[in-house]
Amino acid sequence: MPSTMRSKAFVAALIGLVLNSDCAAGSTHYVPNDIHCPANSYTTFVHNSYTYIAPVDKFIDITKSFFDNLWYDGSVVTNTTGTDNVPGATRSGPYGGSPYNDTLTMYTIHSDALMYSYHSTEPITYPGPPGQPALHIYGYAETMRFESICGGMATYIDLLTYVCSSDHNAAYQGWDVVHTRTFDAMATKIGAESLVGDCPQNEER
Repeated sequence: MPSTMRSKAFVAALIGLVLNSDCAAGSTHYVPNDIHCPANSYTTFVHNSYTYIAPVDKFIDITKSFFDNLWYDGSVVTNTTGTDNVPGATRSGPYGGSPYNDTLTMYTIHSDALMYSYHSTEPITYPGPPGQPALHIYGYAETMRFESICGGMATYIDLLTYVCSSDHNAAYQGWDVVHTRTFDAMATKIGAESLVGDCPQNEER
């Protein structure tokens, strides 16, 4: 199977797991996390994962509110509708010189994990560098997962973003850079080192 097909199959399977997980949680406010790319646009999947030596609650305390995403590369929320953390809620504000508008589609939280999804179907235009065309975003959907690992001593973070745009390379690079910049800054703020290889050893053992 070509690598592109394998990648799309993986993404489809992962999205299916996310949706099934939400149904299992019994949400009565589920909103379909579905976007449709217009003709002559590019479809891009961005998948990033990070592991840090810090309990998951350190990250959940920062990221658990849908209405407060200043931690996400300095995003500002200026307007909200609905109830925080209840699917169907919306948030909007400026980012990168352009307005954004997100709708929460799924939210589940436990003592050892947090996962939520949101999407936007409103077009956004980001100015390009001098001499370069602007980047047009026609819609996106993003799922984030924060999970406790290594017996509670570390955290696994996973992000899956689906983007419709005028330039798939620029869209991929943009989200990839934002994700890494966001979580590197968050880890620095809470004093969490990157986890590479084996789980950290518990000194009490």
